[in-house]
This record gives sequence, C-alpha cells and structure tokens, in this order.
Amino acid sequence: MTRTAIKPMGFFLSLIYFGVPTLLLYIATDYCIPWLRQLSNLPQVVCWHICSSLLVFVPLFFAALLFYRLEGNPWLISVFLKRIRLDNLNRKIWMVSIVGVIFISFLTYIFMSAGKIMVTDFSTQPTFMTMEPLQDGEYWILLIWLPMFFFNIMGEGLFWRGYIFPRQELKYGRFTWIMHGFFWTLFHLPFGWNLTFSFLPILFITAYLVQHTRSTWTDILIHTIINGSGFLLIAFGIVS
Repeated sequence: MTRTAIKPMGFFLSLIYFGVPTLLLYIATDYCIPWLRQLSNLPQVVCWHICSSLLVFVPLFFAALLFYRLEGNPWLISVFLKRIRLDNLNRKIWMVSIVGVIFISFLTYIFMSAGKIMVTDFSTQPTFMTMEPLQDGEYWILLIWLPMFFFNIMGEGLFWRGYIFPRQELKYGRFTWIMHGFFWTLFHLPFGWNLTFSFLPILFITAYLVQHTRSTWTDILIHTIINGSGFLLIAFGIVS
C-alpha cells in the first residue's frame, strides 16, 4: 500500500485546525489551572503541565495520528514518517536548526527589550506559568514536566508541522511560512500579548526553516532546544 495524495488546506480550514486548540488552551489557562490549583494546592507550574497536556498537547498528538489515518494512509512506519516529514533527519537539518536557535534567541532578546521600552510593566511570564528554582523535595516536578514536554513538542510538531504544513504548502506555496506563522501566533494569544509578541521570532522563523528544509525535524529540534533549555535553566536556578 502507498500513501494517498494530500489535499490543499485553505484559510478557513486552517483557522478551525488552529482555532480549536487555541480555545482549549484558553480554557486550560483561564479555567482549568485556577480550578486545579484551588482543588489540589499543587504548584502553579505543575497545574500548567497537567491542564495544558490533557486539554491541548495530548489531543494534538493523537489528532495527528487520527487525521493521518483518515486520509486513507496505511499503518506503515515508513509511510507515516514520509507523510509527517520525519524521514529525512540529516546533518543539514541539524545545522539549520542550531543556527535557527541562535538567530531566534538573538531576535527574541531584541523583541523583549523593545517590549520593555514600549510597554510599562512588560512581562513575558504569565501567572499560570510562574516558577521558582526547584528546592529540595521538589525535583518530582521534573517527572511531571517530562511527559508534558514530550507531548508539547511532538503534539505541535506532528499535527501542525507534519500534517497541516504540507497541505498549506499546496495552497500558499512559498508564502506558507507566513500563513502558518500567523495561525501559530493566534494559538499563543491565551499566553497574553506580551509573551506572544516575544514569541514572534520563533513562530515565524521556525515556520520558514521548516519550509526551507521540508522537514518536521527542524521544528522538533528548535522547539526542543529552546523550550527545554528555558525550563531547565529556570528549574536549576541558572537563570531567573
């Protein structure tokens, strides 16, 4: 069996496929996290991990598998990896991703600095993600973080960059990264305007590099390095 031809994805269908997870993220940040925090008295960041995973990132991961199958594709690893663009990890993708991380980090610093100049009390840390360095007896939080981190990276990667991005390319061609970056920006609005503004470099540059390399690995590598290092640096008190 071979994979079936994929169909183009236009604006309104893209809006639905990004809009539903955005709504779920809004519910997680504004309702689920305060409720779980009050109910359990768990640390704020743990409530974020649990709620965002269960409502958003785990569903995204399995949605990628479901929609892949609904296209009529067979349950063959080789076909799946090719359709989701995970069949081409090579040295070029590693190099592009590392350079991308450096460039994104530099531009993010510029955006954050500009935000502090333009907006009074500019903050990039939402209250529902507030976190202090881990103390003795708190390292169990890392065990909660690991599965959330996996589903965050792989859920967004497989569903949006693996499943949706190739379909958007059939509609938007070389401008796909702009449209994809726009929809990915909408998804981050529940984080607040300050953080979304600071995220613009990673949102659009990652989309551009994904299109340039035609590989979902580019997204996974960039997302893993930036998100993972950010959390661990704070967790171990290296940065505040």
